[in-house]
Amino acid sequence: MIMNERSMVEELLNRPPYDGSEECDNLFMEALRDELVFHYEHNEMYRHFCERKNFNPHEPIHSVDELPPVAVSVFKELGFNLNSVPREELTLALQSSATSGIPSTVVIDKITAKRQGKAMVKVVSEFIGKERKPFLIMDIDPRSASRKLLGARFAAVTGYLKFASKVGYFLKADENGLSYFDVEGIQAFIKELPSGQPVVVFGFTYILYQHVLKSILESDVRLHLPKGSKIIHIGGWKKLESEKISKELFNEQLARCFGICPEDVIDIYGFTEQMGLNYPDCACGCKHASSYVKVLARDTVTRSVLPAGKEGMLEFITPIPHSYPGNVVLTDDIGILEDSPCPYGRPGQRFRIVGRLKKAEVRGCGDILSSKLVFQQKEGTEIKSDSHLDIQYFRGTLKGNTGEEQLQGIISCLNDKLDWLRQQPVEALIGIIGEVAKKWLSDERFSFLKDKGLLFLSNWCEASHLRQIAEEGLRGNIRYCDTFLHFPNSSKHFLKANSRGLACHWMAGNVQILGVFALVQCIITKNVNLLKVSAKDDGVFRALLNAFEGVTYTTEDGYTLEGSALMDTVAVVYFSRDAKKMGELMSGSAQVRIAWGGKEAVETVAKYPSMIDCETVVFGPKLSYAVIAREELSSEHAAKKLARRVSVDVSVFDQSGCASPHNLYIEKGGIVTPERFCEILAEAFPKTEAQIPKPFISPEQISAVHSSRGVYDFKGRVWGSDTMSWTVLYSEDNELCKPVYSRVLMIHPVDHINDALVHVQDYIQTIGIAAPEDKAIDFANKATMAGVARCPLIGRMLNFEMPWDGLFLIDRLVRWNTLSGPLC
Repeated sequence: MIMNERSMVEELLNRPPYDGSEECDNLFMEALRDELVFHYEHNEMYRHFCERKNFNPHEPIHSVDELPPVAVSVFKELGFNLNSVPREELTLALQSSATSGIPSTVVIDKITAKRQGKAMVKVVSEFIGKERKPFLIMDIDPRSASRKLLGARFAAVTGYLKFASKVGYFLKADENGLSYFDVEGIQAFIKELPSGQPVVVFGFTYILYQHVLKSILESDVRLHLPKGSKIIHIGGWKKLESEKISKELFNEQLARCFGICPEDVIDIYGFTEQMGLNYPDCACGCKHASSYVKVLARDTVTRSVLPAGKEGMLEFITPIPHSYPGNVVLTDDIGILEDSPCPYGRPGQRFRIVGRLKKAEVRGCGDILSSKLVFQQKEGTEIKSDSHLDIQYFRGTLKGNTGEEQLQGIISCLNDKLDWLRQQPVEALIGIIGEVAKKWLSDERFSFLKDKGLLFLSNWCEASHLRQIAEEGLRGNIRYCDTFLHFPNSSKHFLKANSRGLACHWMAGNVQILGVFALVQCIITKNVNLLKVSAKDDGVFRALLNAFEGVTYTTEDGYTLEGSALMDTVAVVYFSRDAKKMGELMSGSAQVRIAWGGKEAVETVAKYPSMIDCETVVFGPKLSYAVIAREELSSEHAAKKLARRVSVDVSVFDQSGCASPHNLYIEKGGIVTPERFCEILAEAFPKTEAQIPKPFISPEQISAVHSSRGVYDFKGRVWGSDTMSWTVLYSEDNELCKPVYSRVLMIHPVDHINDALVHVQDYIQTIGIAAPEDKAIDFANKATMAGVARCPLIGRMLNFEMPWDGLFLIDRLVRWNTLSGPLC
């Protein structure tokens, strides 16, 4: 079998690199099918993947469209374990540069390495000629003392040295380890070459731009390469995105600096998962697939194959990889297939690279995973000045011309309302918020907030619940906010809770409504409020506050409070994070600072100056998970009820909240097994989705879900909706997997729920529990002593309770004052 497979690919590699014959196409399909059969029979994980995709390579393959693609994410997570040959036959593990995250890894044996080398030589020779030429490498000499600066680039550079008759390296490093272009060295190297000898300049795209091109342009030096010379560069344009330079301008400037034609500047596309397969620029402006590759474009959302001319994710199919199943790879690169023939007569599919699929936007608190908060300014960080103030809600008279002047005016106006607010009965404040909470649900104008957690917020703001929250935070008596009252069990000692003054809030962009929980408690405790919302707020806070206007509430003793008057004590603004002066003004004016959001957002607030006695409360990035004991899975009925509660916790805020579970650890040994519980969850999620509508999902987020599913098709099992609205992923490992969001839950079986305690770190906020009381208490004791703040019941993980993050917020919003006493 292996000998036949080898001869088939060898026969294909003996064909010209750009052979458009039907005979070559037939040979390609035979070689590909044999290779896929080999992986199917020798790689358990790949066979598992094929079975999940209902694909059997032993059956006839009529078109490459039928083949299930392997996402590049699989090689990022499982690359070291994807060998199809015995480990003793592996000679190398290649890793990508990982400019955008975790590196991909592929494991190589002698057979694969030989194929890669042969394919590379045949393709690249078509563009730079078959004879060896002097190579001018725009990188660090691997023999120099600075070789550590070369890093992973060395492997890519060495692959091209087989084309070189002589080699020179012209990126040097000074005593501080900073790289620079050695102009004098390259001039001397060129002078020593035979007259008229064509050369090849080789380097990574971003190094050629950053160190070589910029250096030449700034110095007015011009190099004159002999006729027939080429410049080839690899590595893509990822690191040049911020430079805003087009490929056309890059080629033109580089050609002018080296004295060659722009057509002789060749960008070579390739990727680690199919190392050795190169796609140089043709003079037609496109890249060509060689005889050893077929290319497809797939829709970023549906993954369906697109026709030529449509922009999609590029998939590359080849029989070359033998040591790992990298034959059908779906990349993150976006491109377009051309349907017209090459005007220069080069056969093969033509395609253009448009860019790379953007990573799913960070939207949740769970992105704290494996990072720490550091509240200090990084050296060399330049803080820009931005004075624009966007006033989203303010009922006072606006004063001033600049953003700083207007913000100061708003702060002064709010402070002027503080005495009035302190005269309002706490019962009236609670009552009017309760009335507005009803309006949020009943008024269709607020229906656009339903997928942002409006039902949850409205229930939490019900008057009886707010009264309970206030009692818990105010030593059991909410009227301590109104006047001096006796201490419990004392007739001589009095106590009162006075508001601190101006509470300034920095709201998160991922879960805007969470910030209302703090705002409501600030209002109840009679603090005036200034909210700085996220750029992604989309009018959420403005809409919520507008609901107060026109609402009144009368207490049982006849006091009436108007919602519009209460809203005179609240303002909502937006300004850029770069607006340092406004940030400092807001922070320096606050008696209470409350910051929500991710690491960068809360660090920004923490670095602002503040009053000495200002209370600062940070609800920073956190991660949460859940555990289920075997006793809770005593029957199918019990499992179905529990699955519904799990699905609710996952669906509220679409997993963007700090208390949202992303991983679930289930004890083995119950009547319902962990894997069966996944099946029950798959039945529960559609029902929960009807109750908690799924928000809009971006193509980038859908792609992230596709990628996570692709990994589990290899290492576990996948359940999910066709629309990507929810996903259940099951694997046998006991890991704490990075959040994917968008209702993606990763399930892990464990022998005991305490096995999940190994994942407790200082960034774990909540662990949801479903377990008998004694087992739950034992688990919670261990978890909370390790730093976990909350261990609620599953189904209530997102219920905003007091204490939250280990503190009673109301206690931080008031100053406690005493009269008479003290107690003996």
